[in-house]
Amino acid sequence: MIRYFSVREANAILPQIKVLVEEIAEKRDEIYYNIMRYEELSEVERTDREELEMMYAKSMIRILESEIKELIDTIQNFGVLVKGIDPVIVDFPAQNDGEEIFLCWKEDEEEILYWHGIHEGFRGRKPISLLKGKPNKSYFNF
Repeated sequence: MIRYFSVREANAILPQIKVLVEEIAEKRDEIYYNIMRYEELSEVERTDREELEMMYAKSMIRILESEIKELIDTIQNFGVLVKGIDPVIVDFPAQNDGEEIFLCWKEDEEEILYWHGIHEGFRGRKPISLLKGKPNKSYFNF
């Protein structure tokens, strides 16, 4: 059964999600660093030391990817969907006037400011002010 969030409910759990998102962002940056390092090393004539550094970078990428997947699973256990990791985008299932929608949050936003239809995606985001009814009341199903 899908849990539908009100804007207020989504904003209430956002601090917990933000902590996990910060970890994802740190690990994402480490992955980028290791990819860059691996690519640099692959373009030069390598000694045994460089070969070891390449193996290390490659293994770190795998480890970090696995850790990010675990963090995504933890976030999704809140009943939300992670739709991207660069930037991290989280969709909260909601209803508006009987229609299923997503309340949409992006990692650099302070609170839930946007929503979109379930088939629109991130580019279809609209301001919360365009929702019908009163989104902070029990109008949204629990």
